[in-house]
Amino acid sequence: MSLSISFLSFLAGLGLFLYGMTRLEEALGVLSSASFRRFLRRSTSNPITSMLGGTLTTMLVQSSSMVGLMMMALVGAGIIPLYNAVGVVLGANLGTTFTGWIVATLGFKLDLAAMALPAMGAGALWCVLLARREKWLAWGRLVFGFGLLLFGLDAMKNSMEQVATLFDVSVLKGYPAIVYLLVGVLFTALIQSSSATMMITLSALHTGIVDLPSAAALVIGADLGTTSTLALGGINATAIKRQLALAHVLINVVTATMAFACLPLILAMVRSSGLDDPLYQLVAFHSGFNLIGIFLLLPFVKPFARFLETRFLSSQEDVRTYIQNVPATMVNEAVTAVTKEVDCLLVKVAALALRNLKLEPQSLRISGELQQRLQQAFNAGRRFEDCYDEIKTLEGEILEFCGEIQAGTITPEQVKRLHQYLNAARHGVYAAKSGKDIRQNLAALRHNDRETLSRFYQAQVAMQKELLTDLMILLNAHYQPAHLREELNRVKQLNQQSHLDTEHGLFVRGLHDGADEQETSTLLNVNRELRASIDNFSRAIGFLRLEDEMLID
Repeated sequence: MSLSISFLSFLAGLGLFLYGMTRLEEALGVLSSASFRRFLRRSTSNPITSMLGGTLTTMLVQSSSMVGLMMMALVGAGIIPLYNAVGVVLGANLGTTFTGWIVATLGFKLDLAAMALPAMGAGALWCVLLARREKWLAWGRLVFGFGLLLFGLDAMKNSMEQVATLFDVSVLKGYPAIVYLLVGVLFTALIQSSSATMMITLSALHTGIVDLPSAAALVIGADLGTTSTLALGGINATAIKRQLALAHVLINVVTATMAFACLPLILAMVRSSGLDDPLYQLVAFHSGFNLIGIFLLLPFVKPFARFLETRFLSSQEDVRTYIQNVPATMVNEAVTAVTKEVDCLLVKVAALALRNLKLEPQSLRISGELQQRLQQAFNAGRRFEDCYDEIKTLEGEILEFCGEIQAGTITPEQVKRLHQYLNAARHGVYAAKSGKDIRQNLAALRHNDRETLSRFYQAQVAMQKELLTDLMILLNAHYQPAHLREELNRVKQLNQQSHLDTEHGLFVRGLHDGADEQETSTLLNVNRELRASIDNFSRAIGFLRLEDEMLID
């Protein structure tokens, strides 16, 4: 295979790998019911259970990269939070050492690539034969995406096959340990498999080409090199997926640095354990330094996750505007800051809704400072998914800050107000999620040439523009509580009536015009989610601006 063909094969594998990742994430998003999400959160609810889950899963699939990619898809789909995924990645580093024990004991290695074509074929057939139900279609896409991901990885590995066959470890004889470490990093990054590097190293150690310290340095480098897989998965990804990729890199860098610095000490401990076979000593060293890394890092998973959540968000340093400037111990000022921060979150939600509908802020009948704030949020210059992630991250920051306030001396009235503000932020996120869930449907309607679909889309956009204008005015206005409640009820009733009228029209069209069933179902779903978005936005304003007893139902 020539160098140019190898390069093209690598690019093809990379493309399939990234495409498989997106299909996998989309399928997980559809399949993840509330009960499934709760199960995953409970099973990875603390660092220890997360680590154990990552270890056991990686032992089964024999690929820490695969587990890391699955975690990336899960956090990208919003099924589990970043904090839980970091614990799983920690455990995956230990679980992948099980491959070395298998190779050293049985000389056996599970070939994951052999699963690629059957998974792709089964998934494709599933999508074609069982496409009428969304859940069944999602299962097919999940299997197909998994197969694509494996196939892409296999293509990248095979494109580097010549490098692997030509690599002669004996040429490194006599070089210092740091050279072996760097070779391990580079080689593993090229072939996308730390297990393959481990097998080559075990073979070289078994034949006496390298000694144990040199082999140990190669293995440390292999652990560092395997971070390239998640780094590839983070290409053009959302903020939270890039945060997880960064977590994988930093965890492995810290663990590898510790292992290399303490290499003679750890090897001495392994030798004193009673293992005489150099092969077992090497795999014990691999497991040992990863276990030490877990003990060192596990207590710091939570602050580490908080640090990661501040990365890759935007060109700004922080998603917060007010709460980072006020100590939680200054309760009155802190509560006021929370009010302003939630207000900022709702402006971001409105800007996201405008992006979704391809409307400019100037199209709303608002002016002055509110127009400027909405324009600033709209002009953030990031992808839709990143803006949505920023809203969710900001909600988390508000929740954490409210917890810090309540840890101090605080009155029952202030506790009540904070709970209302948290409800406001939560309903703001609900409003954003409703829009996110139908983003692809809106895009398809926007580019459809059929008159009936175009008319439906234009009517929905016009109504959303009117309702968003009213809500933005209510968010910024200083009305008396009774008048504000009355206006919020008016918006709610207008939204409900619009929803019912549209729904009735779709049912009539379905009965008399012979409309496609799937198309009608999609339009009904769009209509429902747009209503839910406005309803949640209205409730968010009510929680933010009204007293508890005056909240609208």
